[in-house]
Amino acid sequence: MRSPAGNGPELSVILATDNFERVRHVVERLGAQTISKKIELVLVTSSPDEVKAHTTLNDTFHSIIVVPLDTVAPLSMSRAAGVRASSGPYIFIAETHAYPDPELAEKIVALLAEGWSVVVPGIRNANPRNRLSWAGFLSDYGAWSRTLPAGEIQRAPAHNIGFRREVLTDFGDRLEQAFGFGDDLFLGLKSRGQRIWFEPVPGIEHVNIDRLGHWVRERFTSGTVIGGTRSKGWTWKRRLLYICASPLIPFVILARVRRGVQEVARRETLPAGTIAAIVGGAFLKIAGEATGYARGPSKEYENRMTAYEIKKLALNSGEEN
Repeated sequence: MRSPAGNGPELSVILATDNFERVRHVVERLGAQTISKKIELVLVTSSPDEVKAHTTLNDTFHSIIVVPLDTVAPLSMSRAAGVRASSGPYIFIAETHAYPDPELAEKIVALLAEGWSVVVPGIRNANPRNRLSWAGFLSDYGAWSRTLPAGEIQRAPAHNIGFRREVLTDFGDRLEQAFGFGDDLFLGLKSRGQRIWFEPVPGIEHVNIDRLGHWVRERFTSGTVIGGTRSKGWTWKRRLLYICASPLIPFVILARVRRGVQEVARRETLPAGTIAAIVGGAFLKIAGEATGYARGPSKEYENRMTAYEIKKLALNSGEEN
């Protein structure tokens, strides 16, 4: 287990963005962490001069590193670059639209220091205004809802979680794939016997797409990227097998989030039509997966998915199409 050396940071937070405004609120929430002076903020961006102009005088953190890239798409590449530029013994992968509670960083560091390989915080819906937001939230994060009990779990998302550094560096040249939409992270953690802890509180508020057109396209696009990533290097015979089996996959997805959905429904008043939207979203996603199996990896769809992830707030407000 690695400990901070000398006056080094305890936690490196990796955050990718195309400009500073998209992450201003996240940076403020990170600056409000109880251990902000022990956080190394690593901003991976295609606008390094603009980001530096907004962060040069910021003394809230232990340190701020700006990693310049020509483009932040795909996000898996940006996050891998951020990890490689960081120096903390523990690493947290943040998002432009996810806001941590003030005690979260301290709790993650404590749990990782106890020996857990990965720590997943409880996620809650930051914009619960309609059924589409709830359906997207429960489909993507129902398995890690804050309503579930703390304990060891078997799967983790690729972001909004904390890692021990060596857990990530063990992926070597496959770190970018681990942060992608395939199964590399899950399979890599499982093969190495890494243990994952779920901690519901403190947690993270997560903003979700809540406009119909964007919601439909985002569900389909995410499936296309998953299918394309997963099927890279496959034979046509194997692609055809997965395409034929794809109608069964929504039931696997729904089974995975069922417990979280049930627990949230006990504590929250979900808008009418939420469950129907979850089911519809699952079939949209699988239609995308089948498309991805058929055509293989697509930079076009990866760029679209990065836009949905980076620009989520602007898309919800109607500022961007």
